Parts: sequence; structure tokens; C-alpha cells
Amino acid sequence: MIRNLKLYFSFLMASLKGMMEYRTDFIVGMISQISYQIIELLFIWIVFQNTDNIAGWRFEHLLLLYGTIMLSIAITDTCFDSTFSLGQRLIKKGKFDTILLRPVHPLVSVLGETKTSTNLGYIILAIILIVSTLIKLNINITFFLIFKILYFGILGGLILGGIQTIFSIAGFWTYKSNEVVWSVFKMHKFVEYPIDIYNKFIRILITFIFPFAFVSYYPTLSYLEGNHISLLFIVPIITIIIWIIAINVWNWALNKYRSTGN
Repeated sequence: MIRNLKLYFSFLMASLKGMMEYRTDFIVGMISQISYQIIELLFIWIVFQNTDNIAGWRFEHLLLLYGTIMLSIAITDTCFDSTFSLGQRLIKKGKFDTILLRPVHPLVSVLGETKTSTNLGYIILAIILIVSTLIKLNINITFFLIFKILYFGILGGLILGGIQTIFSIAGFWTYKSNEVVWSVFKMHKFVEYPIDIYNKFIRILITFIFPFAFVSYYPTLSYLEGNHISLLFIVPIITIIIWIIAINVWNWALNKYRSTGN
């Protein structure tokens, strides 16, 4: 495991360094990412021009919720972006066969070949949102709170990355995995708002089947209420379970791989 992690970070850093060579593209991409998120925040602001709260959550609470999910998405996009393009970029073009020749598990190589370096904009905006909202809500920013924000942010990124990895196996059969992964990944939109506004089926779906609620909703409650200490133990357990499933499902799909004949 330690060897695979070292190799993964080596592949990841090599990919990021390669993309950083195109600095103009990097800057333009980062600006576009920030602009996109500002437009979404503008939509939330428009909603609150017609109401004081949503299920008891005020505008500042929604900003904190949004910043929390954004931080995890930034980590996911940076570390697991390659799961979107497994089918069309690697398998369909026959490049996956060359990865199989490496003396390392193919999943390590695939995850290390990220093609997104513009998520620095996500991280910057997420931190600004979280810190400014906490100050506006008069919540003391303690060392423990900072630890929880980073802790849940990283674990949330791993949960989202694990879900993406599970559904990336569609690329072994369709040779175009991005639509399948994107369809599941976009369910995180549900937890940009308090889950209390949804019916029971949706709440069960995004809590127990696809645990998006543990990426943003419950951590945000922890920041606001200052308790929910049990989350510090529940979220890593969920993360481990997700990745056990992801690795086993991916190995099963890998054993079914028969190349594309390209």
C-alpha cells in the first residue's frame, strides 16, 4: 500500500508539472472555474431575495455548506479527475494496454494521470467562503475547527473520488465512461442545500447509498453546532468502505478487460 501511494503521488506530481508548463491555459482555466462558481453563488443569492431561510438555514449557512462541498470537489477533481476519461482517453485509444505493462496496479497509474490543474480556483474560493462565513456567523475559528475543516475536506474528497472510481468501470464496456461518472457525480448538487428539504427517498439515497451528505451536510452541522464528534469516526469508516468497494469492483472489471483491438 505504501509503495502504491508513493507511486500514485509521483504520477500525480508529474502530471501536474506537465500541465503547469502551459501557464496561460492554467490561469485562464482557474479564472473560468472561479467565474462558474460565482454564478452558482449568485443563483443562491437570488433565491434568498424571496425567502429568509430554507428549512431553517439562512443565506450564510448555505454559503458555508457550499464552501464545504466545494473544498472536497476541488480535492477530488485534482486527484481523481482521470476517472472521467478512462474510457475515451485510455481504453478506446488503446493506451490502457501500455499501462498494463507497468509493474504497478493499473488503477494507481490511471488515478495518477490527472488532467485538471485549474482547481486551485475552487480551493481559493472555498476557503474564502468558509472563513468569511464563519466570521460573519460569529463562530470562533479555533485550531480544532481548522483541523475539522481540513479533515472533512480531505475525507470528503476521498469519498467522492471513490464513488467516481466505482462508476468509471463503465469505460471497460462502453469506452466512454465520462457520462456515467458525471451522472452519478452530479448528485452532489443535492447536498448544496440542506437535505431536510427532500423527501425520505432522496435523503436515504444521498446518505446511505451514495453518502454525499457526509461530504458537506453533516460536516457543516458540525461547524455550526460545535458538536457531532462522532462524525470524526463515522466519516473515515465510510471512506474506507467506499474504497474497499471501489478497489474490488475495479479489479473485477479489470479481469473482464479484453482490449479494444485498436
